[in-house]
Amino acid sequence: MNLPLVILTIFYSLGIILANFIGFNFWAVMGAAIGIFAVSILLQKKIFIFTALILFLALFAGALNLNNSRTLPQCHISNFIYYKDYFLYRLSGFIDSEPELKDNHIQFIFYVQDMQRDKLKWPCCGKVLVRLDFACKLNYGDNLILIGNLKRPYNFNSVAGGYKDFLGRQGIYLVMHVEDRRQLIYQQSNRGFKLIKVSFWLRAKMEAVISQQLTDLPASILSAMVLGQKRGIPWLVNSSFVKSGTVHILVVSGFNVGIVAFIINLLFKILRFGRKIRIILSIICLFIYCLITGASNPVVRATVMGIIFLSAYLFKRMPDIYNSLAIAGLFILVINPSQLFDIGFQLSFVSVLAIVYLYPKLAALIHLETYRNKIWKFICQGCLVSFSAWLGTLGIIAFNFGIIAPVTVLANILIVPLATIITLCGFILLLSGLLNPGLVGLLSTPTSMLINLLLNINAFLVKLPFAYIYV
Repeated sequence: MNLPLVILTIFYSLGIILANFIGFNFWAVMGAAIGIFAVSILLQKKIFIFTALILFLALFAGALNLNNSRTLPQCHISNFIYYKDYFLYRLSGFIDSEPELKDNHIQFIFYVQDMQRDKLKWPCCGKVLVRLDFACKLNYGDNLILIGNLKRPYNFNSVAGGYKDFLGRQGIYLVMHVEDRRQLIYQQSNRGFKLIKVSFWLRAKMEAVISQQLTDLPASILSAMVLGQKRGIPWLVNSSFVKSGTVHILVVSGFNVGIVAFIINLLFKILRFGRKIRIILSIICLFIYCLITGASNPVVRATVMGIIFLSAYLFKRMPDIYNSLAIAGLFILVINPSQLFDIGFQLSFVSVLAIVYLYPKLAALIHLETYRNKIWKFICQGCLVSFSAWLGTLGIIAFNFGIIAPVTVLANILIVPLATIITLCGFILLLSGLLNPGLVGLLSTPTSMLINLLLNINAFLVKLPFAYIYV
């Protein structure tokens, strides 16, 4: 097999898909998997049979992992709650996410350690999505007691899957609504991982720099592009980028991770660090940046691929893009196999695969290598990359969102280079704000002007005839 990890990942994913639609007995499949593993060891010298058995083993591993991830322990809090009841529950635990303001409510994920109803109290586990109707200062890791009603979320009508499915992929099966401040009690101790706390602290510092230097709308756009925080972007602006097919610039992706790696490596090179030390420090910084931006699928995929490529240079090996992408996908799916059904996961990987596979073929079709004019060649390259990504994701977007945006190819040619400059300005602005605040003022005005230009270009493009079509 020339691409062993790609083929293994495909079979692993097929196992997840089969397990999602076909019920099976866990122990029967586990026994079959153990049997296949034993036979594969005995027949490892027979290459064809051994390979086939390993692929079946990957198929069973995917199915078993999905089944196992959906099997909740007996003490899980969702086992004690019906769809909705009117009892007041007293939950003890800690905040397991960064609290955020959303639609005038504070929202966070709460990890439960024990619960109480009336005079009955018992230990339990699991996550609950909590919404507060009042303002208060909360942080990741805070130990709390919450009092309120619990209910199961429900799905909205959507081809792409509803709200319940979205929360279920995060391991959240219950929602609590806390209306009064007296229903929240602080505990003295603090939980959570210190590295995540540091990451959230750094992100808060960076968001403060952006909000202090830019007005609300440009600040929300820049926070989304460099920190992955989209909560401040108005719905109309986000919808406009969806219609132009450029909403991907509002999330942190491989492009941002590449810029971070480049800037970090350049800084360490200026400071005269050795090559190996630069690579190791770059890997550490990429990991921290992944935590700062919320570790979404595109960021995790790009971070894993970045670490693989940097490690390859560290050991003087030539990395393979397909196998690197397969490792990133396998890494995410082993941790959470339900992510395979997440639209963000699908778009993140399919777009990269489409560019890697289709772009060389399209370039060969028009004999791009023979073009002498560098400007024309650069424009054609941008068109082909944009067209490859659009073609690869066309079916997923049309099926899930009911929209086809022919203007996407033109929009990406105009908007992506501008977004590149804005992202670079954003990172420089953040570094200046953290290291030398006196320079921030010099960068805020041009950054704000570029963001306004980006918004105007996007607004113009979506007004073109047949820019987007609902299906």
